[in-house]
Amino acid sequence: MITVVALGCAKGQLTLAGAEKIDKAEKVFVKTALTDTYDYFKDKGIDCVSLDFIYEKSQNFDELDEEIANFLLSQKGDIVYCVNGSGYEDRSVALLAQKREVKILPSASFGIAGGKPGVASVVISAYELVSMKGFNYDTRLSLCVTDIDNAFIASEVKLILQNILGDEEIAFFGDKQIAIYELDRQGEYNYATTLYVPPKNLVDKQRFNFADLYQIMRILRGENGCQWDKVQTHESIRQNAVEEAYELVEAINNDDIDNIIEESGDLFLQSIFHCVIAEDCGEFSLEDCLSGICRKLIDRHTHIFGDVVANTPEEALKAWDNAKAKEKKYASASDKIDKIAGALPALMRAYKVQKAVGKVGFEFDNFEQVVDKIREETDEFCKAQTADELEDEGGDILIAVVNALRWKNVEPEIALSRAIDKFVKRFKYVENKCNGDMKGKSLDELNALWEEAKIAAKN
Repeated sequence: MITVVALGCAKGQLTLAGAEKIDKAEKVFVKTALTDTYDYFKDKGIDCVSLDFIYEKSQNFDELDEEIANFLLSQKGDIVYCVNGSGYEDRSVALLAQKREVKILPSASFGIAGGKPGVASVVISAYELVSMKGFNYDTRLSLCVTDIDNAFIASEVKLILQNILGDEEIAFFGDKQIAIYELDRQGEYNYATTLYVPPKNLVDKQRFNFADLYQIMRILRGENGCQWDKVQTHESIRQNAVEEAYELVEAINNDDIDNIIEESGDLFLQSIFHCVIAEDCGEFSLEDCLSGICRKLIDRHTHIFGDVVANTPEEALKAWDNAKAKEKKYASASDKIDKIAGALPALMRAYKVQKAVGKVGFEFDNFEQVVDKIREETDEFCKAQTADELEDEGGDILIAVVNALRWKNVEPEIALSRAIDKFVKRFKYVENKCNGDMKGKSLDELNALWEEAKIAAKN
């Protein structure tokens, strides 16, 4: 049996239960003698073993904690292991608990020691924080980062927190108030070094996260919120999602990073807006949406979270399609087609429909047949007489052209958008050359200017 006795964050915070356990233990091990919590053992003359000898030969805290856990697991008898903080925050304790039953006698948490009354804290080791990709937290809570034992790890923590909070955000390095950018300039670091970041008011923040966006929308839709936001419905704002999506696509086409950032945020807003409306109506919650997409990503990436093997992008896409078909319980290609949104732009919908039917073998044998189909539909269009016939045959031409683009792996919506942009640019060139008087030019003159515009665009 291993009992973990937490020593708290400073001298004098050891609990009575912890003291009694130490007195009765066969063997007492202390993680470090380098903090003032160790004075209890010196003052009482208690025979114990400091594990600083493991600390001295370890390259980092991950290695230290693993070596300490292995060392303690090799010991026999009734063992007491003493650590700073609450006992629950120490990674070596977590490693021990994975392999053997551990009882913890807690004490003051680093979060409690650095925090304020009534304010919940997120407490995390600097080494855990650095190892977590995409770490973030709700900045309405305070943050306590422990184990900042050297300037290098302080620098890594600084970079992460700068992204979350901003360079100038105020924090407390021990009792000293510093800006986040100063974290790796403090000169002295040790096992007990802790950074405390107070909670922030929404309007005072330099940087924001997903939780902030949700909170803002809750305020805007709340009792004292914005009169416009409060009356919106799913139907009243539905077109916004389409517009914002296309504005994001345009920003991507223009390789405009600043605009991509802005338009991605606008698209986030639309999703959150619908979630908040739904919560107000009792339909669903933000967590329902997030749970749904996370579950979908896990279930459909069977080659990542399952036992399917996919070594190429094509194999990965096939694995996704197979998982999706199983999830949706498609009985036929028609079932899959029925799931394609009718509100999609027509070119995009046509492309998706043709992809679906192509996967079940409803396909031409070669590209020449695809091109022949365009000629056939064009001839039929030219022979059409009535408005309905022209509309039907015109649609058939478009379907045939979309199919040709699909055969060449070209997205029709993007291709047409580029063609429109190109046409507009050339037209402006011609109009400018005519000084705005195009009607006064012959068709041959306009065609010559058009060819000139094509050459100018290449140069």
